[in-house]
Amino acid sequence: MEALLIVDEPIQSISVIKTQPIFEKYIHDSAYVRNAIVEINYNNLNYKLKFRNKEDGKVGYYLDNQSILVEPNITYNLKITLPNGKVITGSTTTPNRIQWTKKAKDNIQYPIDSLKLPPTDTIAWTKAPGIDFYLVSVTCLDTLEYGKYLDPPTAEKNRRIWRPFRQDRFYREITSISPIANTQSTIVWDIFRWYGLQEVRIYAPDWNYLRWYIQAQARQELDPLLSSLEGAYGYFGSASVIKDTSFLIKNQP
Repeated sequence: MEALLIVDEPIQSISVIKTQPIFEKYIHDSAYVRNAIVEINYNNLNYKLKFRNKEDGKVGYYLDNQSILVEPNITYNLKITLPNGKVITGSTTTPNRIQWTKKAKDNIQYPIDSLKLPPTDTIAWTKAPGIDFYLVSVTCLDTLEYGKYLDPPTAEKNRRIWRPFRQDRFYREITSISPIANTQSTIVWDIFRWYGLQEVRIYAPDWNYLRWYIQAQARQELDPLLSSLEGAYGYFGSASVIKDTSFLIKNQP
């Protein structure tokens, strides 16, 4: 199962997933357990979550009172009771908020010489107490349109950024994410997959979320040491997040 709480956002998208037969076609939607009892408690408050299907928004268990937001520096406890009576538990302490100290420029020129890719301006943010590693995420917000964001607008379409070491499967994901062990970074060109409008996010992850990132990105098999749940494999983690948008200008028309 996977559950991530984001500071200053509602409780949502908590996924309870079961394994499926390896010799049958895998259908991700069929893996969701929809009839579990999912509860979150903190500060002597207890909430029972509801399940939301994909057609209703973000799939998974969520707190129907979306005005209740995740608070920083609070310990949240998760309890899941499966239909067969099995119980899964986890706990996370949310990181403090972080803030930008230096944002990326509104418009960033991708290097004309795509072989050298020299470093460019730095982005920076405040440190969250107790957090040593951060996750930098870049998402292309529009893989189709490009010229509509120019001044004046044009009909020019967006395109992928070609790099010789990439295979075509890398472009199926519009988001790239990478860890960093400090609170500033130059703009790393290889993190971009498309030109155009980009959303940049910085995550200050708790230990549960960070080690599950390591599990998902760096392990070829499931490592129980990277799980943070009792009674199941997966994680119940949290993070503080800041985000901003920038426009990546093509190196050639």
